[in-house]
Amino acid sequence: MNTLRSFTCAVLALGAFAIAGCSSDSSASGSLRVQNNSDFAIVEIHVAPVGSTSWGPNLISGDTLNPGEQLTVDISCGTYDALLVDESGVDCQLQSVDLCLNIADWIIRNNTCTVFGSASQDQAVVAVEHAEPRALDLGRHAQARRQPRGGAP
Repeated sequence: MNTLRSFTCAVLALGAFAIAGCSSDSSASGSLRVQNNSDFAIVEIHVAPVGSTSWGPNLISGDTLNPGEQLTVDISCGTYDALLVDESGVDCQLQSVDLCLNIADWIIRNNTCTVFGSASQDQAVVAVEHAEPRALDLGRHAQARRQPRGGAP
């Protein structure tokens, strides 16, 4: 019984520490490394605060993130909606992606935006890997839409 109580207290303390570390300074900068492990070239990556009606600038600055490539961007601590656009103009929107980390690896895989490979899929899964070996499944927050860039949201 005491072991369970001690474990519960430790978990609550760690959770409070993690929340305090992120929420105490929401303007704190962090680095996000985006690695493309998919078979698709990504031509645009945009983020915006959750629920925003407009996207931020293209984080890859008109370049292409080809399969096997990676880049690092500076981004403020927070939870964001993200927009990925592949080389054929198909976009994939991911909602409520937690980027409130000092250093995060966002690994784009073939199952991150299944709409890039198949028009019949309507869900996307993104794996966010942190310095600790764990992954976050955002499938319930992800929405993939097959539509050329520039179409109505």
